[in-house]
Amino acid sequence: MLAATVTITAVAVLMLTHAPVMENVKRESAKLFDYEYIPNQNVDVEGTDAAVAADSIYKDFRKKFRFHYQGIGMASFADSSRMILLSDIPPHFETDSIAPIFAKFTHKTDLSKHRIGYDGYVTDVVILLGNATNENCDKLIRRLNRELFYSDYKPTVMNLPAEEKRQYFAKENIDYLITLDEFNTWFIEEGEGFIRLDDTATVLTIPDLFAQKARGVYFSQEPGFVAWAVAKDTDIAPQIKDIRQFTLDADLILGAIADSNTLIIIGRERQSPLYELPPLQIESILLLASITEKELSQSLDINDLMAGKMNNGRDWCPTYLSRELENTEFGDLLTITDILLKDWSERGTIQESYYRYPEPGYYPFDKPLFRKLGLNELVYNWNTAEAMYAIDRDGYTIYTLGRTGSLPVSYFNSQERSQSVGYRYEGQAYHYFATLGCTDLARVVQYTALYQLFIDNNICFAGNTYPSFPKNKPFLLYKPTVELLNSFKNLSNEEISLIADSLSQRNFRSFQKERVDKQLHDNEQKYHFSYTDENIDNIYRNLHHDTKAGISSNILELKNLLNGLSEEKFKKIARYLAYPRGIRVNDRETYNTYLLARKINQMVREIGKNNLDLIGVDLANVKNFYSASLSANSGRYMKTSSLIVTYNDMLTTGGHNISSKINRVNRMSNYKRSRNNYVPTDYERQAPHSEPTIDKPSEEPVGSAPKSKRPTSANSKSKAHSATSNKPSRSKSSSIRSRNSVISNAPRSSRGL
Repeated sequence: MLAATVTITAVAVLMLTHAPVMENVKRESAKLFDYEYIPNQNVDVEGTDAAVAADSIYKDFRKKFRFHYQGIGMASFADSSRMILLSDIPPHFETDSIAPIFAKFTHKTDLSKHRIGYDGYVTDVVILLGNATNENCDKLIRRLNRELFYSDYKPTVMNLPAEEKRQYFAKENIDYLITLDEFNTWFIEEGEGFIRLDDTATVLTIPDLFAQKARGVYFSQEPGFVAWAVAKDTDIAPQIKDIRQFTLDADLILGAIADSNTLIIIGRERQSPLYELPPLQIESILLLASITEKELSQSLDINDLMAGKMNNGRDWCPTYLSRELENTEFGDLLTITDILLKDWSERGTIQESYYRYPEPGYYPFDKPLFRKLGLNELVYNWNTAEAMYAIDRDGYTIYTLGRTGSLPVSYFNSQERSQSVGYRYEGQAYHYFATLGCTDLARVVQYTALYQLFIDNNICFAGNTYPSFPKNKPFLLYKPTVELLNSFKNLSNEEISLIADSLSQRNFRSFQKERVDKQLHDNEQKYHFSYTDENIDNIYRNLHHDTKAGISSNILELKNLLNGLSEEKFKKIARYLAYPRGIRVNDRETYNTYLLARKINQMVREIGKNNLDLIGVDLANVKNFYSASLSANSGRYMKTSSLIVTYNDMLTTGGHNISSKINRVNRMSNYKRSRNNYVPTDYERQAPHSEPTIDKPSEEPVGSAPKSKRPTSANSKSKAHSATSNKPSRSKSSSIRSRNSVISNAPRSSRGL
């Protein structure tokens, strides 16, 4: 027995001593018999270098890529362990597929939710590999690409720790204004040649591609364009593998050309790195193909009854998205860019607390627009009024984008009147946002273009897009609304007097005393006399008396109005106030309900949302209830924020009105009114130029005081030199530029495979 033990021990020592030799034998055998070499997997993953560094590497990545960024990253370590990161995983990805992909390797998988906005998030996957070779990792990355993107084309991997950070402002121009006439000249009349990667000898023009009913991705023979040929009037599912290639090789969509069978979408061959203009997400493109609704919307509903200023001085409001966009990357992108429209139009004074997007170095107006116009209410809108143009020719249709840098901007006096504040301001804002080089504004344009092109050419997707509209969201605020209205209905005269007295004192302390004291001081300086203490006390008492009387009168009027409603009418009013979008105004009775609800909302505003605690209602609690009620409603791996919290917001609203309607014109030149008429102002021409800065995400609790001053950079690098600023090369007419004066034909370092 002792001899046997000694023998076994000796064998074990021999195997341990010659472990490297055994691994070399395995490696050479794999080469000889042409199979994959799998190194020794007798490894404790938790003890590897990858496990030790994984948390800090992940945090570093998300610090540099705070918003949506979908991709694969990998960190390699001296002990042959690896960390693989899958960021923003798509809803079709099955986390269960990770186990069979890594079945031959000792590994560990963790899911992490990365917060975006107040209560939104995306899900990332961190995979730890105990021992793997470069060849192993190459094969694993290809398999992961197939699972994530339906294709292993260009299985790009970011080296971790991330060497670059996400760039939100492009270093080069991304705002193109290409005319229909130019597209016609370049691609139809002059016959730009295109090739496939697997057949570079065969050169095809756009008419050739139409004639062959071509499908797939093509490169212009001379660097500059990537064309994606898609079958019309059909489901895009059989062509799904082409999406990843197009989004990797084209970084901007410029327009399209279609005949009766084929839509050819034309993009700029990638000039920007992935961390500046990331590939469009496949699930977002499939979602857009699946939508049959002709209008999509997004807004920040700051004017809803239960939204508004809380006791801590911050405002909250629900976010609204069309049901197809809830819990999607595109929906979240619309919310983010809506925040930018309001904040930057107001020169950075509307401070959103949780998204905290990087700041531009300068703003569209020399003063905050709300104050510049002197309005009581203002509506800000991104829209598609001039987003895309099309002309129908004999046998084909040409499409080009109005601008690629941003969607058009509208400013309205109010939601009801929809009266523009003037082309001067809208044109100035559109020019500013389009030429700023904000990559997310350009991303919205690309998704919008695809949505419009898919609808116009009857391209659909019937597969699963994993819809996740929260069914409890629409009238979630009905109960708090009823409670608030009942609180006003049931107030006694004594309670009204006490509330009015308290509110009058609050108003006096917060702003009236300062104004009165200034006026008294000005009077003394102007008329050369001094007020006595008794005079001042009398003025204060009279002011308090008048203010209290006015407040009492307003509250009593509101109480009487509510008590005068029938039970049925009260419920209708409450439902409308809880969710204004849930009721369509299509008859006189509903219109009267709308008018009455608006009046009630206005009366509550005049009392002050931050003063509702005097009747036992705390809007912070309403906000928390709203968020908590929606916490379980999300997509498979992401959730769009249910609300936003801002500071210094006014009576402002707005959002995105995205229509599938395309502007069809009868001529190919001189049809872009806003582009041709707008002239940059002196303020824009004199704007300084420097790189934008990024704020740190807010770590403060919602109840904390806002910072007194928002950090800013000297300025941002303006992109006012859009493609139209290039001197046109004479072609058929002086207004048509050569394609090389617009789109660079410089060699691309990563062209094709």
